[in-house]
Amino acid sequence: MKTKWGSCNSSAKRIWLNLELAKKPPECLEYILAHELVHLLERKHNERFRAHMDKFMPNWRERRDLLNKMPLSFDT
Repeated sequence: MKTKWGSCNSSAKRIWLNLELAKKPPECLEYILAHELVHLLERKHNERFRAHMDKFMPNWRERRDLLNKMPLSFDT
C-alpha cells in the first residue's frame, strides 16, 4: 500500500493497514483502525460515517490532522 493508510472491503469484512503506520504515533494507528472499522458500518464518508466516528472516537479529527501532517514514509 503506497498511497493509503488503510482500506476496508466491507463485503469480505477485511481491513488492510499500511505497515508505515507502525512508525507513527499510536493515536494515528488507532484513528486509522477506527476509521476502517466504521467502514464496516457505513461505506461512504457521509454524515452517518462522521456520526459513528464522533461516537467511537470524539477526537478523530485531531488525530487525522496529526497523521496528515506526517510524510507517508520515512526513508532510513
